[in-house]
Amino acid sequence: MYSTLICNSLHVSCRFCDICLDHLRLRFVVVPFAAVRLGLALMASACVGAKATGLTLPSVPDLSLFLGAIVALDVYCRFASPSLVSRAAPIFVYSMIYLVATSLAGAFASYATQRLAMPLQDELFLSLDRWLGVDWLAFVHYIDDRPVLAEWLRKAYASMAIQIVAPALLLAVLERIDELRVYLLSYAIALTATIVIAAVLPASSAVTLVDNSMFHELRFAGRTPLDHLARLREAGPLDFTNSGIGGLVSFPSFHAVVGALTPLSLRSVRPVFYVLCLVDAGLMVGTVTDGGHYVVDPIGGIAVAYLSYRMAQSIESRRRRSSPIVEAHGARAAHLSPPSAGRASAVA
Repeated sequence: MYSTLICNSLHVSCRFCDICLDHLRLRFVVVPFAAVRLGLALMASACVGAKATGLTLPSVPDLSLFLGAIVALDVYCRFASPSLVSRAAPIFVYSMIYLVATSLAGAFASYATQRLAMPLQDELFLSLDRWLGVDWLAFVHYIDDRPVLAEWLRKAYASMAIQIVAPALLLAVLERIDELRVYLLSYAIALTATIVIAAVLPASSAVTLVDNSMFHELRFAGRTPLDHLARLREAGPLDFTNSGIGGLVSFPSFHAVVGALTPLSLRSVRPVFYVLCLVDAGLMVGTVTDGGHYVVDPIGGIAVAYLSYRMAQSIESRRRRSSPIVEAHGARAAHLSPPSAGRASAVA
């Protein structure tokens, strides 16, 4: 009797797990497995690096409201009548879950990898700027003397978060699932590459050259938190539990990575692409004037973004050729019939 009860309980539990996993597979069909693996690798490197060096990572921001909104929207789309909203919302929301989780993992990984304390390369990057014919201090003073230009660059620089979200939203609404998969994978590749390069070639950034009191308009709000960088490079246990997460990456600039990756991913949406080109021209300059980066940093960011995007395209192209099964993206979850071949996407 007891054995039968146990077997029935196990059967129900397994069935429930299968249903949950099936639901997650349908919802996350837009996220390539390669991107998931990179996200998990970033988190693993953060945990291993923190454990090995006695580092307590910064606390995770409160995401309860975000998760609650996801559950509510998922339930709505599950029972709503078929529409653009019920089709696009789950794709967008679960893409955002991936982007948020991977970005947090990347931020923690950047803290853990800076514990390697490789030699700072500020002299190298400063010499590269000079080789390019750029006088960093003269350039930022030039921008500082033009308040309208400085304000526009500040706003362009602050648009990074919106630009990370934009491809997920627009490509979900337009149901360009293959392009969205490439974007998510290229974002993961670029973030991973940026953290690895910054760990091997760390720098305190050009902001160490300046005193804020020298400027009227520029405040270098995106500057590297030098106190965090210095403490991470010291030996011994270190507790960052009550500290906010700051950007520790100098070269390549991740702002520039996003500023190049977003228009690349949305180049087929022409009106948006043209606007992005204008905004991102300002963002690239803003990495120097508001982020306190060397001029070579955004150049490196552009290169990382382009190479990551091309690599993601190649990986996704091989996946499509090798997979004979084409599934509708989240069709069962959204109560849809299978879309046309142009909107379908193979599960990785």
